[in-house]
Amino acid sequence: MAAKPFESRIQDLVYNVDAGVGLRLIKSVLYFLFIAFVLLLYTANQFKGLRDAEAMDSAQLGRNFMMTRQLVTQHVRPASIWFQSTRRGVPEVAVHGHRDIVNAPLYPVMLGVWFRLTGADFEAAPRSPLEVFQPEYRVLFLNHLFTVLTGLLVYLLALRLFDRRVALLGVTLFFLSDSVLGASLSGTGVAVVMGWAVAAIYSMVIAVGRIEESKALRYWVVPALCALLFCVLAFLTRYAAIVLLPGLALYLGWSLGRRGWIHALVFMALFGVGIAPWMARNIQVSGAPLGMAPYLALNETSAFPDNSFERHLAPQVSAGMLTPLRRKFTEQMAVRYNHYLPGLGDGMLISLFLVTFFYRFVRAPVHRLRWGLALSMGLFMVIGALYGEATWRAILMFWPLIILYGLAFFLLLLERLQLQMKLLNGAVTGVVVLLSTLPMIFTLLPPRQTPPYPPYATGLIAYISNLLEPDELMCTDMPWATAWYGGRTSILLPRTVDQFYDINDYLHRVHGLYFTTLTRNLPYARTLRSPVYVSWLPILEGRLPRDFPLSQGIPLQNMEQIFLSDRARWAER
Repeated sequence: MAAKPFESRIQDLVYNVDAGVGLRLIKSVLYFLFIAFVLLLYTANQFKGLRDAEAMDSAQLGRNFMMTRQLVTQHVRPASIWFQSTRRGVPEVAVHGHRDIVNAPLYPVMLGVWFRLTGADFEAAPRSPLEVFQPEYRVLFLNHLFTVLTGLLVYLLALRLFDRRVALLGVTLFFLSDSVLGASLSGTGVAVVMGWAVAAIYSMVIAVGRIEESKALRYWVVPALCALLFCVLAFLTRYAAIVLLPGLALYLGWSLGRRGWIHALVFMALFGVGIAPWMARNIQVSGAPLGMAPYLALNETSAFPDNSFERHLAPQVSAGMLTPLRRKFTEQMAVRYNHYLPGLGDGMLISLFLVTFFYRFVRAPVHRLRWGLALSMGLFMVIGALYGEATWRAILMFWPLIILYGLAFFLLLLERLQLQMKLLNGAVTGVVVLLSTLPMIFTLLPPRQTPPYPPYATGLIAYISNLLEPDELMCTDMPWATAWYGGRTSILLPRTVDQFYDINDYLHRVHGLYFTTLTRNLPYARTLRSPVYVSWLPILEGRLPRDFPLSQGIPLQNMEQIFLSDRARWAER
């Protein structure tokens, strides 16, 4: 076959750039650059360091995994000591090298592997009080990477469920969502569990579609196994993500009739097999499949106000706890439903999503998947009401689907209006996009984000922590921060001074006591004089008991913080 003349090849090139593959490639590159610009702008404007206790806790677990290949924590909760000793019948539980029985494992493990691959340097502690700890940029990058990959999956899922218009608008609103960008910036791992959730849903939609088309086993078994794998990974990232399982099982069973319910049961059984190794580890360490995590629901109840369950060295847990749990559930469910649910994501699209339940989509997969999502979200609201704000954040794993369903319904309504002018159609769509992105725009406007002090002055925390030797123990009201920024094993402030004595006398000598604004800024009459803190009030006011082992103190940050030790260590530096 004769080669094309030079002029013809030039014309083909010009055509491709003007209207063919080249044009699509240019648009894709420009769109990717736009998303990268948004992420960089948001990060530069908002990121001043980690400011969430959960993020710091996961980061220090990741560093410990990198160094020891085990999930040991330097953030020690008194209740964790009690739980391990009573469940395993072990009189002495190690404080140094304490096994973590609170967090799901995957996100800290991912951070540990990521730290090692990128050569994170933990030796250079922050020098100035508000300096960003350099490894935190690696935490940030991992979360941003998952956010970008989730956006790609959102686009592919929208193409399969709806059409290209919903896909393009949906992925754009996803990347311009203040909730998504804020979650990615927080370092809490919400971006990671959101990625696993969307991947599981996308894989299940593909698997069900191929089964309905009566394709051979080899065509649908791989996406079905991928859906199973991603469900397991989501659960091992956040225990609350187990709500994905019944929703996907409902979608699978409903779509395929009688044989579908058999597939759904097999799917759930294989999920149990997938999480069994981690359950076995927890049973070995603590005697319970999920460790102490289920007991954290007792925090913020009338029996254990604030986080006092975690601070208790010998909490009394009995069937009588059901009454304060029921009261907490009722109160928190009302708060979540009345205030948090309507504002989920960026407010407007959740309203459109909820309205879709009064409309039947023509395509059966779209209709059935929506009810699976409703089941999972309903179960998540129950868990969120029991476990509070830190757990509730993970509801964002449903946000990409809410965007797609809300947009699909909006575009359907727009078509029903039959507006004659194409420009008017675009204007109405633009208004919806603008209203959905206003929270992100307002976040970027002045005043800019401030550093995370109070209470997190990174350089000061590193300085105080380094006053202790690596094998010495600190007691503080924010052990997640001293563990992360200072690399020191830190025990959470016990509920009473007597429990502090028990730890110091019988478990491990305490060499430093660090009070921060988390405690010193609490209301005096309502909180500091309550049973949860009243035994600590004399020490906070500088009236140390005569037998108190930490008799030397130094005020910090204009008396906003105080550090007590067994000797004037600061004078030795």
